[in-house]
Amino acid sequence: MPWKTKLKSKNQIKSQLGLDEQGKLQAFFDLTVARRLQPYVSRKEGVQEASILTGTTPGSGKVNINVPYAEAQAYSKNIRKKDGKRGTRPFERMTHNEKNVITKELNDYARRLSE
Repeated sequence: MPWKTKLKSKNQIKSQLGLDEQGKLQAFFDLTVARRLQPYVSRKEGVQEASILTGTTPGSGKVNINVPYAEAQAYSKNIRKKDGKRGTRPFERMTHNEKNVITKELNDYARRLSE
């Protein structure tokens, strides 16, 4: 008697785990990065900080800061770090400081999805 097994395709597995484009895992990752980035951007009136969540489309793979001066402030050599985590190069500093926490949160979420 021949032995048969039914295997799921690579796309079915990716979709089930939320790894596909616009999937649950990608959306969770985008929102986690956006949330973790907020304390690192300039905050004179809170516009940049608030625009991170409103400008980011979960699942797109991109985190957007929808203010015209964000890039100038993030990469200016004239702006000094003034308040805690805030200062220049916010994304680079956030990924360096928070990568382990983000990875753990992403792993925990992926495990919950696969159960």
